[in-house]
Amino acid sequence: MNIPKLLTTLVATTTILFAATENAQAITFSGTSSGSWGLPVVSTGVEFLSDENGGTNNRLTWGIAATTSFRNYVQYDGLSFSTDVNTLFAVGDLTYGNGATYYGFNGDFPLEVELSFTNPFNNAENFNYTFNIFNTPNIYNDPVLDGDILLFTANGLTNDSFNFAGVDYTLKLAGFSSDGGNTFLSEFNSPEHSVANAILYAEIIKVDVPEPTTIIALGLFGIYLTGSLNISRNREEGSIINN
Repeated sequence: MNIPKLLTTLVATTTILFAATENAQAITFSGTSSGSWGLPVVSTGVEFLSDENGGTNNRLTWGIAATTSFRNYVQYDGLSFSTDVNTLFAVGDLTYGNGATYYGFNGDFPLEVELSFTNPFNNAENFNYTFNIFNTPNIYNDPVLDGDILLFTANGLTNDSFNFAGVDYTLKLAGFSSDGGNTFLSEFNSPEHSVANAILYAEIIKVDVPEPTTIIALGLFGIYLTGSLNISRNREEGSIINN
């Protein structure tokens, strides 16, 4: 075994990992977001997609409205953003119109979020998620208790990622806020017979990058290995002298 070469490689690897971690934490990503809904996995046949406010398929409408009411819909409007890694930011403006309807649906439907980056590179990246909706039966005669519930599944994670400067990143959904990000909820409740708004927050996180503790452990192993080799070498030299 070429010990000097092994030690050189180990030190170089540790240095590179430290540098990659520090660089990833210092990057600021800027651009604009947009979102497109898909039709429910289990359809009742009265859902449709539409383009609103310059978006594409960014409104999902469903149900047949009762007299003096309106159809249910959920709409995603994109936002501008500038954020560091591992920092929460507003990624989408959600509007949920909850009318009194027949033939509503309960279950999963997809959302594709696109981030159009302008810094530190110019590129568009797409991330796919599954949302779930529960149309609450209107039995309480209370707008809030009869409100419908929207949430995302899989803890806001996606299998989609992108690479910049040799590091893989992904977009993790974090929660909903109706007070400018002071408090967050895991679900978006829209009271009955109303139109509610909430901001969807997310964060850009690294994918498959060793944690600093792992890098430190690797460096300590190198120090231990170096010390062990020196002890072994001294013992060998002492043995030669004694002989």
